[in-house]
Amino acid sequence: ISSSPNFSIIFFIKFLFSLTDSSLDLYIIQFGFNDFIKLHRLGFIMIYNIKSLAIYFFVIWSMAQSHPFHATITSFNCNPNNQSVEITIKLFTNDLENALKKSVGSDLRIDSESTRTTIDSLIFDYIKNNLSLSFNDKREKILWVGKEFENDITWSYLEIKNIKNIPGTKISIKNKLFLEIFDDQLNICHFYCGEKPETLMLHKENYYGEINF
Repeated sequence: ISSSPNFSIIFFIKFLFSLTDSSLDLYIIQFGFNDFIKLHRLGFIMIYNIKSLAIYFFVIWSMAQSHPFHATITSFNCNPNNQSVEITIKLFTNDLENALKKSVGSDLRIDSESTRTTIDSLIFDYIKNNLSLSFNDKREKILWVGKEFENDITWSYLEIKNIKNIPGTKISIKNKLFLEIFDDQLNICHFYCGEKPETLMLHKENYYGEINF
């Protein structure tokens, strides 16, 4: 994974999130950033889908290009049936490995036999020290569910229990994952808790966000 910042990509994604729901003009920067297409009078869902599609495109494109910028994707799915928030975090495994090395102060490999019995607790400790969620200014306890390795990706699964009455709730988040090792780190947070999805893009200059449902 390359550690050199790609500020043109960061600027592009920041540009997408600067658009408001009431925008009449939306510009999409295509691959190469040379051409612009002007679209008129798009509704919220179309704007959201274009933003999400563009973000995912650049994350996938970055993976194919030796990961020239660093990103995590965290999804928060509010489940009213069991009154919980299900959390899924997509992490690049070698980024996670570098963060854990810095956190514990020693060399380690995530997939080694020596860390097989402790790696879950190491990952969970790192996540809960760098990711927090509050509902109406009350910090919620995040529980560990498990992890999966898929090629160069680590999927981490967590949960918050006893969450009721999402409508009218202010959700506050701090996401500092990997900010201590990468200046160009982007932490993209998707919330599926209301009638429409919401997204926050957090980074070193601003790792805190709020959404009102």
